[in-house]
Amino acid sequence: MTDFAHDIVIGADPEAVRRLLAERGDAWWTTNAVIHAEPGGFCEFRFPAAGFHAAVRVKTNRPGLVEWWCVDSLHPRSNGFKNRRDWVGTTIRFELEPQGDGATLLKLRHLGLGESATFYSEIFNVWAFYLESLKSLAETGKGRPFEGGEPGAQSVGMVAAMVPFKVRPEAVADALAAIDEFISAIEANETGTMVYRSYRTGPDAADFIHYMLFKDEAAHQAHRDSPYCAAFVGRLYPLCLDLPQPQTLDLYREAALLGPPGAAA
Repeated sequence: MTDFAHDIVIGADPEAVRRLLAERGDAWWTTNAVIHAEPGGFCEFRFPAAGFHAAVRVKTNRPGLVEWWCVDSLHPRSNGFKNRRDWVGTTIRFELEPQGDGATLLKLRHLGLGESATFYSEIFNVWAFYLESLKSLAETGKGRPFEGGEPGAQSVGMVAAMVPFKVRPEAVADALAAIDEFISAIEANETGTMVYRSYRTGPDAADFIHYMLFKDEAAHQAHRDSPYCAAFVGRLYPLCLDLPQPQTLDLYREAALLGPPGAAA
């Protein structure tokens, strides 16, 4: 296990910084936040389009110290971590020390990390990015949180699409071979594709629906622009009775499928 440390000086007094840190994570970390800042309280922070979330229990919230115990978390596949839940069981400690001119030295100590500690130190210090957002919130009244949507929403920014199509009965075997090769290429190359599924109405059916979910528009565009997508279209479309018509889906409502630990399914 590894600890990660980052310090930042904020131009506001320690008590003001503590309140913003503990109670206004929606204004400096992610807008998709559920916060119960009292000791023993539960807080959940979601970053839907980034594929990350963290849930914590508040161990300490008093002048000079805020401490969280991480009870649930998941990194996106794109990070490449072997353990995508390496935040679980870690302690996130914020120590606040008064400085001259009414400023605060905020000392972050994220204790007990795995691969992500090296990632933050060598590739992208995501903690530094959001603590700068906290600094901005304390000094100017406006932070720069991740735009994660309303609390409970889990797919803000994701792009869903479907393509229904019907192939000629004598061409089903060729279509299946093309689909298998295409989905294998997606698995091997697309870290931004959350789901890609090929549905049929029965084992011998010539009717298909392809459903796909991308983490954001950039991932959707990368999928469409890939050479294997162009090759698939070139193989599949001549096998179809009519030209397939891709449809982008607009979200109306969703269920919050991943609730707090211990919540009913």
